[in-house]
Amino acid sequence: MRIIDARSLDDTEFAAALELQQAVDRERDPDLPVTPAAELRGIFDDDATDYCRHQRVVALADGGTAVAIGHVELESDVDNLTLAGVEITPTDDNTAAAILAELLRRARADGRASVIAWGDHTPEAHDFWTGLGAELRYTEQESRLEMVAVNPRLMAQWVEAGPTDLQLVHWSRRCPEEWIDALVATANAMNDAPTDDLDIADTVVDAAMVRAEIEARDARGLEFRGVLAVTADGEAAGTTEVFVNRHRPAASWQWSTVVLPAHRGRRIGRWMKASMWQRLRDTEPEVAWLQTGNAASNAHMLAINNEMGFKPTHLMGCWQTDLDTLEAGLSRRG
Repeated sequence: MRIIDARSLDDTEFAAALELQQAVDRERDPDLPVTPAAELRGIFDDDATDYCRHQRVVALADGGTAVAIGHVELESDVDNLTLAGVEITPTDDNTAAAILAELLRRARADGRASVIAWGDHTPEAHDFWTGLGAELRYTEQESRLEMVAVNPRLMAQWVEAGPTDLQLVHWSRRCPEEWIDALVATANAMNDAPTDDLDIADTVVDAAMVRAEIEARDARGLEFRGVLAVTADGEAAGTTEVFVNRHRPAASWQWSTVVLPAHRGRRIGRWMKASMWQRLRDTEPEVAWLQTGNAASNAHMLAINNEMGFKPTHLMGCWQTDLDTLEAGLSRRG
């Protein structure tokens, strides 16, 4: 088996990686279109989204078939510089160990000491990570919304019930400068979202970081659509954001939804999400589905999504331990 940096693949090797990714797509989300070549190239080239640097590798069997894709995420936030995230798709016991050894080598070379592994919460994945000494620290419910199945009358009711002392501001692709401070405030309020037992520091962002994140997503073909709830003075009350996937709009993403503490309990989340649904229905008819993920412990947001029409699809898990423990676990496996 060969492990190759994803940015160094030749055309044949890339085609093998694409075939693997599309097979994973079909198994996980049979109702959605599979990842096209341009989207996968954008993922492999990405080195900036989520306020992280990214490195990806592909494992090829002797016959040239791709058997796994590995990803190491290196946090750029000053308070998380010893943390690395790793993902192996699929987490097959026969190949995951070799991929993990390479990802850990890269993480150690970058000065990382703690590792969060994430991926589908399957019995095989759980056994693999706990067998190496990691603990399950967080679970996330993945869900999907069929846009045409949403009740338009319910959405109209949510919009009509919105607070009269606030206004909604819609923006597309890049946030207007007059609203960037409000967007930064909502991004930092996302630190209140549950992370359960993960050992991870809050990421505090500024305007430059938020602008860079928008540009990095755009480079991958993921265009922001935002709704900001603001006061008469332009102060942030909340936001909801969607990434329209230009490579396959049918598989777009509902991203952050947050209400700032001073405004919680006023059904602002429903108001923003309903307004976003109306806007997408009118301006983005190719967005057939929205995917999203929420902490399994976040009962409030899960209830809103369920009421709106999101249907659970699968669970994701995050397993965490220190890098030394994982390396020792790999050594025991031989």
